[in-house]
Amino acid sequence: MLFVGRKNEQKEIIESLNDGINVILAGKFGVGRTSLIKEIAKAFAEDRKFIFVDFSQTPGKMSETLMKALDIPRRIKNQGNKMRYKSMRYRIANANTAKQHKPVIVLDNIAQITVQKKIFLRHLILEQHFQFIAVVEKFLPQKDLFDLKAQLMPATTLKLRHLKKQDVESLVRGYAGQNHFDWTDNEIRHLAALSDGYPLGLTEMFREKRNPQQHMMEIKEKFLEKYG
Repeated sequence: MLFVGRKNEQKEIIESLNDGINVILAGKFGVGRTSLIKEIAKAFAEDRKFIFVDFSQTPGKMSETLMKALDIPRRIKNQGNKMRYKSMRYRIANANTAKQHKPVIVLDNIAQITVQKKIFLRHLILEQHFQFIAVVEKFLPQKDLFDLKAQLMPATTLKLRHLKKQDVESLVRGYAGQNHFDWTDNEIRHLAALSDGYPLGLTEMFREKRNPQQHMMEIKEKFLEKYG
């Protein structure tokens, strides 16, 4: 999927990371929060490691992801046995990371923070070997959001909104060019208007494996239904 827009948000997040400040990124599911962070990770590719962790998983599974990304062996020396969760958590928290360019742990899909996950976070944060970007769901309970902000202090909070009209049109135009679709400017504007600036809606339409002309006819019908 192509990436367009979000220049102001990119700038603010990059400045926060450079200043040693964590980031909490909110917004509607599918609005492009993770895509934005992946784009920022590309900008830091030569200086920073970005590790994406699915926060909907158990602390044990998240620890396995981090161990692999940080190249920390899971087997206990001279024993051959795999480390258990608490041992992994300790090794991650005390990882020998570069002080000038701390790895950035991206905690994705934060919908709920259980007691176990709160303890897991506390151990990761305690030694200050990492920076964090937390991608929170819209329905995250306020108490959990408050606790998260307290743990990640200092942290800046951003809410990602729908894409601007011109950015959506650029996205559709780029997609049409990549796939050699002969869409007119008017057709591109119709498709962009249907999305209401919501990237996930565009992605779903793009993924439909149909004849592009037939697909565009259906888009026109939807547009007429919506806007008359």
